Amino acid sequence: MGLFAANPINVEAVVQTLQLKLFRNNGNEQIFICPFCSHEKEWPKLYLNVQKRAFICHHCHTSGSITDLWAMLTNTDTKTAYKQMLNLESVTIPQRKPMEIAQRKKPQASVEKLHQVYSEFLNKLSLSKEHREDLVRRGLPAGYINYFRSLPEEKHTRWRICSNLAKKYNLDDVPGFIKKVSRLNKPYWDCINSGMLVPVRNIKGKITSCQVRTGGNPKYIYFSYAGQLKSSAHIIPGEGTPWIIEGILKSYVVHSFLKVPCIGIPGTNTYKTIPTGLLRGGRVILAYDIEENPYTAEAKRKAIQFLEENGLKVICASWNPDLGKGIDDACLTLKNQGIKLTPEIFIPGI
Repeated sequence: MGLFAANPINVEAVVQTLQLKLFRNNGNEQIFICPFCSHEKEWPKLYLNVQKRAFICHHCHTSGSITDLWAMLTNTDTKTAYKQMLNLESVTIPQRKPMEIAQRKKPQASVEKLHQVYSEFLNKLSLSKEHREDLVRRGLPAGYINYFRSLPEEKHTRWRICSNLAKKYNLDDVPGFIKKVSRLNKPYWDCINSGMLVPVRNIKGKITSCQVRTGGNPKYIYFSYAGQLKSSAHIIPGEGTPWIIEGILKSYVVHSFLKVPCIGIPGTNTYKTIPTGLLRGGRVILAYDIEENPYTAEAKRKAIQFLEENGLKVICASWNPDLGKGIDDACLTLKNQGIKLTPEIFIPGI
């Protein structure tokens, strides 16, 4: 790290003063244990770009500049934070208990309010050419593609949209929006700055949250910040046996191909988001990716156990892995081969 001529802030001294625990040094990218959401396992999640002087945690999605980081951890505004960073010797950082910041849980808006805010937010956005082409490549028809939007990377556009929403709604209890303070000590509203928004709906079709396809690693994050709502399942109701799909976006794709009721869960280990109380008929079909991965295999085993403990019979979908790792890939491959898609292809005799 060290000093930069164009900026008097010594990043190395800042992270040492903040007592951030370094996990890995990748040159211009430093990886730390996140002080906002890490627990006893100390997951390495906070990435600090030294050249850009910006950070992001891919778990709790807290992000900003090095000045924002200081302000958040010292409970000051950014103007004061900048002055303090210039004179580190005179600063005493208060001791923080583990998870102290993450435990500041924010109130949760009602389902109706969440749906109103997210619906209006999505209507103010457009879908980029890149994201549209990706959805077309997955085999999604236009009626499904219209559900998705791209987050504006241009900051002033993003701030304007968020500010307009904040004038109409109180966004304090809506995950994904966060109030920041500028260097001029002026408050403004912001959200995650890039990616494709994937709406997550409940059984009544109300948008309760959103996932973000990042285009990087990790591939998906939740549209929320530390202390806000995290994962929830996406429900596409219908007649017949429900299919549990590993992935929110995949559930849209599978439903477009097979026309079966789908429950999309955010990841392999988020099976507890499945609304078992809404399931009827006594059985479900589980469609996890087919891969030789002990992590996935263990997560699948736990999911089956969870569903069986809730009185459900679990039928596991299967297909030739040459068709694709995920069931969405398998559906697309078979369609491109001219094969008529039916649920029986993956579950013979259902």
